[in-house]
Amino acid sequence: MELYIDVPWILDVAELAGARDPAPEDYGVPVAAVACHRAELLEQPVYDGPFARAAALVHILGRCRWLERSNMAVAAATGVMYLEASGIPVKPTHDDAVALRDLLRDPLCTAAGIAALLRTWPRAT
Repeated sequence: MELYIDVPWILDVAELAGARDPAPEDYGVPVAAVACHRAELLEQPVYDGPFARAAALVHILGRCRWLERSNMAVAAATGVMYLEASGIPVKPTHDDAVALRDLLRDPLCTAAGIAALLRTWPRAT
């Protein structure tokens, strides 16, 4: 199943997971995240499959500052909720969340690296 989300969906996630963060400081970041996870090159998806598309969203939302204080939490929640909406319910542990945070803080972080990490997260039952 190919699932593509939109900016209002990301803003809803930010409202739920954003720890009462004020309004986004840069709406261009969620716009860029939506464009990134939908990207095609020569009519082929750049991010093929739900883990790759979730990682593209997490990468942009987690690495680019757009919220006052909850970029990482919203990025992680977006990944979880995107995978759930794609039919892959995950239940990351605290250690999984810390690993994602550490990866997002790494200047060498890539969407491929995030996708690999997301694939290791335990599935919800």
